[in-house]
Amino acid sequence: MTKRTRKFIGMIILVAWIILYAAVGMTIGAAVVATAAPWIQIVFFVITGALWVFPAGLIIRWMEK
Repeated sequence: MTKRTRKFIGMIILVAWIILYAAVGMTIGAAVVATAAPWIQIVFFVITGALWVFPAGLIIRWMEK
């Protein structure tokens, strides 16, 4: 597989991953965390906001291979 093809496939996977991850995070946040204590909300959104980086990094590393 050429680098150009890998980047194209990786871009599609990365965009789909971020959209899916954001939708799941918003659903959980709205359903469960919205009624929780403020400190739980902060912890949830900090963790959720940072957690997408690891899988995205793996996809980007694969794209650059």
